[in-house]
Amino acid sequence: MFDFAFSEMLLAALVALVVLGPERLPQAARAAGRMAGKLQRLAGSLKAELAQHADMADLRRMQETLADTANELRQEMQHLRSSAAPDVPAWERLPPQRTPADFGLDEDGLPTLRDTPAAAGFHTPSLGQRSRACRRKLQPRVRVRPRLRVRKQAGGGR
Repeated sequence: MFDFAFSEMLLAALVALVVLGPERLPQAARAAGRMAGKLQRLAGSLKAELAQHADMADLRRMQETLADTANELRQEMQHLRSSAAPDVPAWERLPPQRTPADFGLDEDGLPTLRDTPAAAGFHTPSLGQRSRACRRKLQPRVRVRPRLRVRKQAGGGR
């Protein structure tokens, strides 16, 4: 707060010692310390209060901005609702109805077989037949059998 150098503070302490004397100097130092503490607390509370008021003003400005934006959005939504709602009733805006035949089903909900290869006369192998065919494809066509040679023993045969 104040810009005192050490030499200036030492000079002030010597002057106070000479003027007040050794009996009253401790009491005066305590009183000066209390007063300095009160001034520091006063300055701190003043700073905090000013910061709080500045924050409140910022919050008020932000609140006003948000309220304006919310009102603009409400007006846009009302405008969109009024322009999007035609005079046609809801039942006339529905998509056209589809029948089971559109999905390849007959009246009972079963699939129609006229478009399948089996209905056209083609043979469709079952899952088991297909798996056996795949296994056959993976097996080697020619089995290699090892040829064992028998060693002839020298000398008589036991």
